[in-house]
Amino acid sequence: MRILYVTQIVPYPPHGGVLQRGYNLLRELGRLHEVQLLAFHHPEELPPGETVEWSRRELGEFCESVEYFSLWPKRSPLHMAAGLALAGFRRQPFSVLAHRSRRLSERISGICRSDRRPDIVHLDTIGLARYAGDCGPAPAVLAHHNIESRLLQRRAAYEHRVLARWYVRREARKLRAYEAVHCASFRSNITVSEDDARELMTICPQAVAEVIPNGVDTNYFVPRRGEEQLLAIFTGGMNMFANRDGVDWFVKEVWPLVRRELPDARFVAIGQKPSAQLVAAVARGDGVEAPGYIADIRPAVARAAVYVVPLRVGGGTRLKVLDAMAQGKAIVSTSLGAEGIDVEDGVHLVLADDARSFAGRVVELLRDPARRTGLGDAARERAVERYSWPILGRKLGDLYRRAIDRAAT
Repeated sequence: MRILYVTQIVPYPPHGGVLQRGYNLLRELGRLHEVQLLAFHHPEELPPGETVEWSRRELGEFCESVEYFSLWPKRSPLHMAAGLALAGFRRQPFSVLAHRSRRLSERISGICRSDRRPDIVHLDTIGLARYAGDCGPAPAVLAHHNIESRLLQRRAAYEHRVLARWYVRREARKLRAYEAVHCASFRSNITVSEDDARELMTICPQAVAEVIPNGVDTNYFVPRRGEEQLLAIFTGGMNMFANRDGVDWFVKEVWPLVRRELPDARFVAIGQKPSAQLVAAVARGDGVEAPGYIADIRPAVARAAVYVVPLRVGGGTRLKVLDAMAQGKAIVSTSLGAEGIDVEDGVHLVLADDARSFAGRVVELLRDPARRTGLGDAARERAVERYSWPILGRKLGDLYRRAIDRAAT
Protein backbone atom coordinates (compact mmCIF):
# COMPACT_ATOMS: atom_id res chain seq x y z
CA MET A 1 0.00 0.00 0.00
CA ARG A 2 1.27 3.49 -0.88
CA ILE A 3 0.54 6.02 1.87
CA LEU A 4 0.90 9.80 1.77
CA TYR A 5 1.17 10.91 5.40
CA VAL A 6 0.79 14.68 6.02
CA THR A 7 1.48 16.03 9.52
CA GLN A 8 1.29 19.39 11.29
CA ILE A 9 4.74 18.90 12.86
CA VAL A 10 7.91 16.93 12.13
CA PRO A 11 7.46 13.80 14.30
CA TYR A 12 11.06 13.72 15.49
CA PRO A 13 12.54 13.60 18.04
CA PRO A 14 9.55 11.82 19.62
CA HIS A 15 9.54 13.64 22.97
CA GLY A 16 5.88 14.74 23.12
CA GLY A 17 2.47 13.16 22.76
CA VAL A 18 1.71 14.09 19.13
CA LEU A 19 5.35 13.44 18.19
CA GLN A 20 5.41 10.03 19.86
CA ARG A 21 2.22 8.94 18.14
CA GLY A 22 3.33 10.16 14.73
CA TYR A 23 6.81 8.69 14.97
CA ASN A 24 5.72 5.27 16.17
CA LEU A 25 2.81 4.86 13.76
CA LEU A 26 5.02 5.92 10.84
CA ARG A 27 7.67 3.43 11.95
CA GLU A 28 5.14 0.60 12.06
CA LEU A 29 3.53 1.58 8.75
CA GLY A 30 6.95 1.82 7.10
CA ARG A 31 7.71 -1.81 7.96
CA LEU A 32 4.83 -3.01 5.80
CA HIS A 33 4.02 -0.22 3.34
CA GLU A 34 5.54 2.55 1.20
CA VAL A 35 5.17 5.85 3.08
CA GLN A 36 5.81 9.40 1.87
CA LEU A 37 5.96 11.99 4.67
CA LEU A 38 5.11 15.69 4.26
CA ALA A 39 5.44 17.68 7.50
CA PHE A 40 5.28 21.26 8.71
CA HIS A 41 8.51 22.36 10.39
CA HIS A 42 8.34 24.03 13.83
CA PRO A 43 11.75 25.71 14.32
CA GLU A 44 11.36 26.03 18.10
CA GLU A 45 10.93 22.26 18.35
CA LEU A 46 13.50 21.36 15.69
CA PRO A 47 16.13 24.11 15.25
CA PRO A 48 17.32 24.63 11.66
CA GLY A 49 20.64 23.13 10.63
CA GLU A 50 22.14 19.86 11.71
CA THR A 51 19.13 18.79 13.82
CA VAL A 52 16.82 19.07 10.80
CA GLU A 53 19.07 16.89 8.69
CA TRP A 54 19.36 14.43 11.56
CA SER A 55 15.56 14.15 11.69
CA ARG A 56 15.42 13.56 7.92
CA ARG A 57 17.88 10.69 8.24
CA GLU A 58 16.05 9.11 11.16
CA LEU A 59 12.61 9.36 9.57
CA GLY A 60 14.08 8.22 6.26
CA GLU A 61 14.84 4.87 7.87
CA PHE A 62 11.18 3.92 7.40
CA CYS A 63 9.76 6.58 5.04
CA GLU A 64 10.45 6.45 1.29
CA SER A 65 10.68 10.24 1.20
CA VAL A 66 10.63 13.05 3.78
CA GLU A 67 9.79 16.67 2.92
CA TYR A 68 9.36 19.69 5.23
CA PHE A 69 7.30 22.84 4.76
CA SER A 70 7.42 26.23 6.45
CA LEU A 71 4.67 27.06 8.94
CA TRP A 72 4.22 30.79 8.42
CA PRO A 73 3.14 31.85 11.96
CA LYS A 74 6.33 30.25 13.30
CA ARG A 75 8.65 32.47 11.26
CA SER A 76 8.78 35.13 13.99
CA PRO A 77 6.82 36.47 17.00
CA LEU A 78 5.45 39.15 14.66
CA HIS A 79 4.11 36.50 12.28
CA MET A 80 2.46 34.68 15.20
CA ALA A 81 0.85 37.87 16.49
CA ALA A 82 -0.40 38.65 12.99
CA GLY A 83 -1.86 35.16 12.67
CA LEU A 84 -3.71 35.38 15.97
CA ALA A 85 -5.01 38.83 15.07
CA LEU A 86 -6.09 37.67 11.62
CA ALA A 87 -8.05 34.80 13.13
CA GLY A 88 -9.91 37.33 15.27
CA PHE A 89 -11.47 38.79 12.12
CA ARG A 90 -11.91 35.62 10.07
CA ARG A 91 -14.51 32.86 10.17
CA GLN A 92 -11.86 30.18 9.82
CA PRO A 93 -10.17 28.95 13.02
CA PHE A 94 -6.58 29.97 13.73
CA SER A 95 -5.33 26.38 13.31
CA VAL A 96 -6.72 26.29 9.76
CA LEU A 97 -5.24 29.68 8.83
CA ALA A 98 -1.90 28.74 10.41
CA HIS A 99 -1.53 25.63 8.22
CA ARG A 100 -2.18 27.41 4.93
CA SER A 101 0.63 26.68 2.44
CA ARG A 102 0.45 26.98 -1.33
CA ARG A 103 3.64 24.95 -1.65
CA LEU A 104 2.20 22.06 0.37
CA SER A 105 -1.07 22.23 -1.56
CA GLU A 106 0.78 21.98 -4.88
CA ARG A 107 2.95 19.12 -3.60
CA ILE A 108 -0.02 17.05 -2.42
CA SER A 109 -1.81 17.66 -5.71
CA GLY A 110 1.26 16.67 -7.71
CA ILE A 111 1.79 13.43 -5.79
CA CYS A 112 -1.89 12.46 -5.93
CA ARG A 113 -2.08 13.00 -9.68
CA SER A 114 1.19 11.27 -10.52
CA ASP A 115 1.61 7.82 -12.04
CA ARG A 116 2.41 6.49 -8.55
CA ARG A 117 -0.41 8.18 -6.74
CA PRO A 118 -1.00 7.03 -3.16
CA ASP A 119 -3.65 4.49 -2.27
CA ILE A 120 -4.56 6.61 0.77
CA VAL A 121 -3.81 10.11 2.10
CA HIS A 122 -3.54 10.61 5.87
CA LEU A 123 -4.10 14.19 7.08
CA ASP A 124 -3.07 14.37 10.71
CA THR A 125 -5.19 17.13 12.27
CA ILE A 126 -8.33 19.17 11.63
CA GLY A 127 -6.12 22.13 10.64
CA LEU A 128 -5.04 20.13 7.57
CA ALA A 129 -8.57 19.25 6.43
CA ARG A 130 -8.36 22.00 3.78
CA TYR A 131 -5.96 19.81 1.78
CA ALA A 132 -8.59 17.14 1.09
CA GLY A 133 -9.40 19.01 -2.11
CA ASP A 134 -5.83 18.51 -3.34
CA CYS A 135 -5.97 14.71 -3.04
CA GLY A 136 -7.69 14.20 -6.39
CA PRO A 137 -8.70 10.56 -6.89
CA ALA A 138 -6.88 9.35 -3.77
CA PRO A 139 -9.17 8.73 -0.76
CA ALA A 140 -8.30 10.70 2.37
CA VAL A 141 -8.65 10.10 6.10
CA LEU A 142 -8.45 12.74 8.83
CA ALA A 143 -6.87 12.10 12.21
CA HIS A 144 -7.88 13.83 15.46
CA HIS A 145 -5.40 13.76 18.35
CA ASN A 146 -8.14 15.50 20.31
CA ILE A 147 -11.54 16.84 19.40
CA GLU A 148 -10.02 20.29 19.13
CA SER A 149 -13.20 22.28 19.70
CA ARG A 150 -13.88 20.46 22.98
CA LEU A 151 -10.25 20.88 24.03
CA LEU A 152 -10.54 24.65 23.63
CA GLN A 153 -13.90 24.72 25.41
CA ARG A 154 -12.31 23.02 28.40
CA ARG A 155 -9.30 25.31 28.31
CA ALA A 156 -11.51 28.40 28.37
CA ALA A 157 -13.04 27.26 31.66
CA TYR A 158 -9.60 27.53 33.32
CA GLU A 159 -8.33 30.63 31.47
CA HIS A 160 -8.16 33.49 34.02
CA ARG A 161 -7.41 36.33 31.59
CA VAL A 162 -10.67 37.83 30.33
CA LEU A 163 -9.53 38.61 26.78
CA ALA A 164 -7.81 35.23 26.40
CA ARG A 165 -10.92 33.43 27.66
CA TRP A 166 -13.07 35.28 25.11
CA TYR A 167 -10.65 34.47 22.30
CA VAL A 168 -10.37 30.77 23.19
CA ARG A 169 -14.15 30.39 23.45
CA ARG A 170 -14.58 32.06 20.07
CA GLU A 171 -11.98 29.74 18.53
CA ALA A 172 -13.78 26.76 20.07
CA ARG A 173 -17.06 27.79 18.42
CA LYS A 174 -15.36 28.31 15.04
CA LEU A 175 -13.61 24.95 15.27
CA ARG A 176 -16.83 23.15 16.15
CA ALA A 177 -18.53 24.67 13.10
CA TYR A 178 -15.54 23.74 10.94
CA GLU A 179 -15.55 20.14 12.25
CA ALA A 180 -19.30 19.90 11.57
CA VAL A 181 -18.81 20.84 7.92
CA HIS A 182 -15.55 19.14 6.95
CA CYS A 183 -15.37 15.82 8.82
CA ALA A 184 -18.15 14.22 6.75
CA SER A 185 -16.07 14.49 3.57
CA PHE A 186 -13.41 12.00 4.73
CA ARG A 187 -13.53 8.24 4.22
CA SER A 188 -12.66 7.89 7.90
CA ASN A 189 -12.04 10.14 10.89
CA ILE A 190 -9.44 8.59 13.17
CA THR A 191 -9.87 9.34 16.87
CA VAL A 192 -7.76 8.19 19.80
CA SER A 193 -10.65 7.08 22.02
CA GLU A 194 -14.26 5.93 21.89
CA ASP A 195 -15.21 9.04 23.84
CA ASP A 196 -13.68 11.26 21.15
CA ALA A 197 -15.44 9.23 18.45
CA ARG A 198 -18.80 9.79 20.15
CA GLU A 199 -18.11 13.51 20.51
CA LEU A 200 -17.18 13.79 16.84
CA MET A 201 -20.36 11.97 15.80
CA THR A 202 -22.35 14.43 17.92
CA ILE A 203 -20.72 17.33 16.09
CA CYS A 204 -20.93 15.73 12.63
CA PRO A 205 -23.44 12.84 12.50
CA GLN A 206 -22.58 12.10 8.85
CA ALA A 207 -18.94 11.39 9.64
CA VAL A 208 -17.34 7.93 9.76
CA ALA A 209 -15.35 7.71 13.02
CA GLU A 210 -12.96 4.90 13.94
CA VAL A 211 -10.59 4.52 16.89
CA ILE A 212 -6.84 3.94 16.83
CA PRO A 213 -5.77 4.61 20.43
CA ASN A 214 -2.51 6.12 21.51
CA GLY A 215 0.18 3.58 22.30
CA VAL A 216 3.47 2.95 24.03
CA ASP A 217 6.78 1.31 23.19
CA THR A 218 6.61 -1.55 25.67
CA ASN A 219 10.18 -2.59 24.89
CA TYR A 220 11.56 0.89 25.64
CA PHE A 221 9.40 1.57 28.69
CA VAL A 222 9.80 -1.35 31.09
CA PRO A 223 9.50 -1.75 34.88
CA ARG A 224 12.63 -1.20 36.98
CA ARG A 225 12.01 -2.48 40.48
CA GLY A 226 13.92 -1.77 43.67
CA GLU A 227 14.73 1.90 42.98
CA GLU A 228 11.67 3.63 44.42
CA GLN A 229 11.99 6.54 46.84
CA LEU A 230 9.43 8.64 48.75
CA LEU A 231 8.81 10.53 45.55
CA ALA A 232 5.91 11.52 43.31
CA ILE A 233 6.59 12.49 39.70
CA PHE A 234 4.95 14.18 36.71
CA THR A 235 6.36 14.32 33.19
CA GLY A 236 5.21 16.68 30.47
CA GLY A 237 6.21 20.04 28.99
CA MET A 238 4.79 23.00 30.87
CA ASN A 239 4.70 24.90 27.57
CA MET A 240 1.38 23.05 27.09
CA PHE A 241 -1.53 24.77 28.87
CA ALA A 242 -3.05 21.54 30.21
CA ASN A 243 0.22 20.39 31.80
CA ARG A 244 1.02 23.81 33.25
CA ASP A 245 -2.49 24.20 34.71
CA GLY A 246 -2.44 20.69 36.20
CA VAL A 247 0.99 21.01 37.80
CA ASP A 248 0.19 24.46 39.20
CA TRP A 249 -3.01 23.07 40.75
CA PHE A 250 -1.15 20.09 42.18
CA VAL A 251 1.58 22.25 43.72
CA LYS A 252 -0.85 24.77 45.18
CA GLU A 253 -3.77 22.61 46.31
CA VAL A 254 -2.62 18.99 46.57
CA TRP A 255 1.05 18.90 47.50
CA PRO A 256 0.71 20.82 50.83
CA LEU A 257 -1.78 18.16 52.00
CA VAL A 258 0.66 15.39 51.07
CA ARG A 259 3.54 17.09 52.87
CA ARG A 260 1.40 17.53 55.98
CA GLU A 261 1.22 13.74 56.25
CA LEU A 262 4.67 12.95 54.83
CA PRO A 263 7.07 15.86 55.44
CA ASP A 264 9.96 14.06 53.75
CA ALA A 265 8.10 13.39 50.50
CA ARG A 266 9.34 15.01 47.30
CA PHE A 267 7.62 15.95 44.06
CA VAL A 268 9.45 16.23 40.72
CA ALA A 269 7.83 17.88 37.70
CA ILE A 270 9.90 17.10 34.60
CA GLY A 271 9.30 19.18 31.49
CA GLN A 272 10.36 22.28 29.64
CA LYS A 273 9.31 25.81 30.63
CA PRO A 274 8.18 25.35 34.26
CA SER A 275 5.68 28.00 35.33
CA ALA A 276 6.43 30.89 37.69
CA GLN A 277 4.33 29.18 40.38
CA LEU A 278 6.31 25.96 40.05
CA VAL A 279 9.64 27.81 40.14
CA ALA A 280 8.48 29.66 43.28
CA ALA A 281 7.60 26.36 44.98
CA VAL A 282 11.08 25.05 44.22
CA ALA A 283 12.61 28.21 45.70
CA ARG A 284 10.56 27.89 48.90
CA GLY A 285 11.97 24.45 49.58
CA ASP A 286 8.58 22.72 49.61
CA GLY A 287 10.06 19.39 48.52
CA VAL A 288 9.41 20.35 44.90
CA GLU A 289 11.90 19.99 42.05
CA ALA A 290 11.64 21.20 38.45
CA PRO A 291 14.69 20.05 36.47
CA GLY A 292 13.24 21.11 33.10
CA TYR A 293 13.43 18.97 29.97
CA ILE A 294 15.15 15.58 30.31
CA ALA A 295 15.75 13.51 27.19
CA ASP A 296 15.40 10.12 28.91
CA ILE A 297 12.86 10.20 31.73
CA ARG A 298 13.03 6.48 32.53
CA PRO A 299 15.62 6.63 35.35
CA ALA A 300 13.72 9.46 37.07
CA VAL A 301 10.39 7.64 36.75
CA ALA A 302 11.98 4.44 38.09
CA ARG A 303 12.91 6.30 41.30
CA ALA A 304 9.36 7.56 41.83
CA ALA A 305 6.96 5.60 44.01
CA VAL A 306 3.91 7.30 42.49
CA TYR A 307 3.24 8.83 39.09
CA VAL A 308 0.68 11.66 39.18
CA VAL A 309 -1.54 12.97 36.38
CA PRO A 310 -3.31 16.02 37.88
CA LEU A 311 -4.84 17.25 34.62
CA ARG A 312 -8.01 19.33 34.58
CA VAL A 313 -7.96 20.28 30.88
CA GLY A 314 -7.41 18.18 27.79
CA GLY A 315 -8.80 15.74 25.27
CA GLY A 316 -7.85 12.57 23.45
CA THR A 317 -5.66 10.32 25.58
CA ARG A 318 -2.45 11.10 27.43
CA LEU A 319 0.57 9.15 26.24
CA LYS A 320 2.27 9.99 29.53
CA VAL A 321 -0.25 7.70 31.25
CA LEU A 322 0.52 4.84 28.87
CA ASP A 323 4.27 5.39 29.32
CA ALA A 324 3.85 5.17 33.10
CA MET A 325 1.67 2.07 32.78
CA ALA A 326 4.30 0.32 30.66
CA GLN A 327 6.88 1.13 33.34
CA GLY A 328 4.69 -0.56 35.94
CA LYS A 329 4.10 2.57 38.00
CA ALA A 330 1.36 3.16 40.53
CA ILE A 331 -0.63 6.07 39.05
CA VAL A 332 -2.92 8.62 40.65
CA SER A 333 -4.89 10.54 38.02
CA THR A 334 -7.90 12.75 37.62
CA SER A 335 -10.73 11.17 35.65
CA LEU A 336 -9.95 13.50 32.77
CA GLY A 337 -6.26 12.60 32.90
CA ALA A 338 -7.09 8.95 32.27
CA GLU A 339 -9.91 9.68 29.82
CA GLY A 340 -10.04 7.42 26.79
CA ILE A 341 -7.76 4.73 28.23
CA ASP A 342 -9.24 1.30 28.97
CA VAL A 343 -8.42 1.10 32.66
CA GLU A 344 -10.39 0.36 35.81
CA ASP A 345 -10.18 2.56 38.88
CA GLY A 346 -8.54 0.64 41.72
CA VAL A 347 -7.20 -2.07 39.39
CA HIS A 348 -4.84 -0.37 36.92
CA LEU A 349 -4.61 3.06 38.59
CA VAL A 350 -6.39 5.23 41.15
CA LEU A 351 -8.68 8.13 40.24
CA ALA A 352 -9.32 11.29 42.25
CA ASP A 353 -10.75 14.63 41.12
CA ASP A 354 -10.59 17.00 44.08
CA ALA A 355 -7.49 18.14 45.94
CA ARG A 356 -8.18 16.34 49.22
CA SER A 357 -9.00 13.00 47.56
CA PHE A 358 -6.03 13.27 45.23
CA ALA A 359 -3.67 13.97 48.12
CA GLY A 360 -5.16 11.09 50.10
CA ARG A 361 -4.58 8.61 47.29
CA VAL A 362 -1.00 9.78 46.86
CA VAL A 363 -0.28 9.43 50.59
CA GLU A 364 -1.86 5.97 50.73
CA LEU A 365 0.30 4.71 47.88
CA LEU A 366 3.49 6.29 49.17
CA ARG A 367 2.91 4.34 52.40
CA ASP A 368 1.97 1.00 50.80
CA PRO A 369 4.63 -0.69 48.60
CA ALA A 370 2.55 -3.84 48.10
CA ARG A 371 -0.41 -1.86 46.78
CA ARG A 372 1.88 0.06 44.44
CA THR A 373 3.29 -3.17 43.06
CA GLY A 374 -0.17 -4.62 42.44
CA LEU A 375 -1.38 -1.55 40.57
CA GLY A 376 1.86 -1.33 38.59
CA ASP A 377 1.77 -4.97 37.51
CA ALA A 378 -1.84 -4.69 36.33
CA ALA A 379 -1.06 -1.45 34.47
CA ARG A 380 1.93 -3.00 32.71
CA GLU A 381 -0.11 -6.01 31.63
CA ARG A 382 -2.85 -3.79 30.19
CA ALA A 383 -0.32 -1.65 28.30
CA VAL A 384 1.29 -4.69 26.68
CA GLU A 385 -2.03 -6.31 25.75
CA ARG A 386 -3.77 -3.31 24.21
CA TYR A 387 -1.45 -0.40 23.58
CA SER A 388 1.80 -1.64 22.02
CA TRP A 389 2.66 0.20 18.78
CA PRO A 390 3.03 -2.89 16.50
CA ILE A 391 -0.56 -3.86 17.30
CA LEU A 392 -1.80 -0.33 16.62
CA GLY A 393 0.20 0.00 13.41
CA ARG A 394 -1.47 -3.10 11.98
CA LYS A 395 -4.88 -1.77 13.03
CA LEU A 396 -4.19 1.51 11.27
CA GLY A 397 -3.27 -0.34 8.08
CA ASP A 398 -6.55 -2.26 8.31
CA LEU A 399 -8.43 1.05 8.77
CA TYR A 400 -6.80 2.44 5.62
CA ARG A 401 -7.94 -0.60 3.64
CA ARG A 402 -11.52 -0.11 4.81
CA ALA A 403 -11.34 3.54 3.74
CA ILE A 404 -10.03 2.49 0.31
CA ASP A 405 -12.88 -0.01 -0.02
CA ARG A 406 -15.44 2.69 0.85
CA ALA A 407 -14.00 4.92 -1.86
CA ALA A 408 -14.35 2.13 -4.42
CA THR A 409 -18.05 1.55 -3.77
